[in-house]
Amino acid sequence: MTEEKKPDVRRGEMAFIFAIVLGLVLGVAIKKIRIGILIGIILGVVIVFTGWLRTNR
Repeated sequence: MTEEKKPDVRRGEMAFIFAIVLGLVLGVAIKKIRIGILIGIILGVVIVFTGWLRTNR
């Protein structure tokens, strides 16, 4: 009997969340929270998009 474990949060979602947090940290570091959120969302979208391209090849 083989047990399959499904992760609660997929790898892409974790990378997306990490990118948003990284953007927030950068935003706090440069004293512009809105810019940090924007950077985080852009990084997250790029990470998810490149992961999606890799799986569709």
